[in-house]
Amino acid sequence: MSAMPVIAIVGRPNVGKSSLLNGLARRRISIVQNMPGVTRDRVSTPLDIDGRFVEIVDTGGWGFEDPDNLSAHVQQQIEFAMERAQLVLFIVDCQSGLISSDEEIAAMLRNRGAKVVLVANKADGPNADVVLGDFARLGLGTPIGVSAMNGRNMDRVLDAIRANIDLSTAPTDLPKLQMMMAIVGKRNAGKSTLVNAIAGLYEDDPNRVIVSEVPGTTRDSVDVRFEKDGKGLIVIDTAGVRKKRQMVSTDVQFYSFHRAQRSIRRADVVMMLIDGTEPVSEPDKKLAMYLAEQFKPVLIVINKWDLTREKFREMRAKEMDEGLDDADVMEEFREYLDKVLPHLNYAPIAFVTAKDGRNVQAALDMAQHLFNQSHTRLTTGQLNRTVRKILEERTPSTTSGRKARVYYATQIDVAPPTIVLFVNNPAFVNESYQRFMLNRFREMLPYPEVPIKLIVRGKMGRRPGRSLEEVREEELDTAGLDDDITTEELEGGDEAPVDYTSQYEPISDESDEETAAEEDQSE
Repeated sequence: MSAMPVIAIVGRPNVGKSSLLNGLARRRISIVQNMPGVTRDRVSTPLDIDGRFVEIVDTGGWGFEDPDNLSAHVQQQIEFAMERAQLVLFIVDCQSGLISSDEEIAAMLRNRGAKVVLVANKADGPNADVVLGDFARLGLGTPIGVSAMNGRNMDRVLDAIRANIDLSTAPTDLPKLQMMMAIVGKRNAGKSTLVNAIAGLYEDDPNRVIVSEVPGTTRDSVDVRFEKDGKGLIVIDTAGVRKKRQMVSTDVQFYSFHRAQRSIRRADVVMMLIDGTEPVSEPDKKLAMYLAEQFKPVLIVINKWDLTREKFREMRAKEMDEGLDDADVMEEFREYLDKVLPHLNYAPIAFVTAKDGRNVQAALDMAQHLFNQSHTRLTTGQLNRTVRKILEERTPSTTSGRKARVYYATQIDVAPPTIVLFVNNPAFVNESYQRFMLNRFREMLPYPEVPIKLIVRGKMGRRPGRSLEEVREEELDTAGLDDDITTEELEGGDEAPVDYTSQYEPISDESDEETAAEEDQSE
């Protein structure tokens, strides 16, 4: 992002700065709400102008008295945005006209020597343009009358950007985006501190988002783009999760919560941040369940580890004669998390102190490792050799005594790795056996730390093919081997895998339904 020219949107509260950002980007990025003080952090996005990229930054309202005593933090973020900016879009409001706050901002911009384009928002039609001359008293020229909500005259704003920024020096493309990573957790777990630690490492911007002890400081989801090893990564700072009865007490909290959920859904990997100095809470548990339901690769990040470690040692010192070393403390903490967050018992754990930047780099490397795991694709032969080994250990059992016949397995997707298991009757492969298979898949396949989606489907058409067991028995007979020989001995380690897809072609869901209907009629 540092190579892109920066354009900062500045103005007093509620003049439509966030609407202008969304209008220029042509998609909803900032929360738009008819109340002042919604935007606190810098919210930015790349903007393509004539095949050249600039970074456009939304800021909080200048001069707003924040009820949570965050006014100084918001003001500081506006200052940071203007320091980095090559151009400032100063937004005023046509409907309310020129007021003293506008004059204060204009004076500040003149003193800074900033290059400014004056934009008068809420000019919904030509009749509204008659008041534009009033803003000439600001000494910044006649403003461009726009309606950010309706898209009026947005092309003129782009023309002004072209006229004031040398786009020839702007990049023609961005680093290829490899991964989007959402940082989620309950309020005050340290999410924004972790985002700042990452931004400090890669963007030299250690104050990228507001950090405060005030609960609920982050309201919007803030994308921070950076480059690592030549690849583009986006870290998404999200609003803190609260108890459900507290989430919808205001419209802002409602939108913040759902933007956090949306950030989880669009992320490739999620860092679930937990304050190690406090017990795992009910919001943490519900968040873990939601992440499991979304099949997202998760890195559980224990923040404030320096304090947690000492607190844990002091507590355990009363029970033990000898103190615990770091490895022992981490292991006990892992056991604790497995009990309270069983839905994420496969997720790896990182122990960091975000305030000091300790182990932040290692956590980011682990997140990339999870991304690679979730995008690994296996051949059908590899999967079926694994399934055959699992069947040798344990076969599905039914209360009726009928035998499940497993025809073959194939991977149909990645992120999450999605495996379809074709059997004679899906009811014969119950949830207990599916959990057993998933656990064995994690041990035997290159997916030890990411969620795996297992889909069990019925037989492929009216005439089922041979099951994996029948294929194995035929191979044993042909080779003249005993039935109790292991799969490793049979395969010899280097033999080419059997191409099961050539024998059993999967059919579509529509064909499955038609076949089932025909069988019901024949019965």
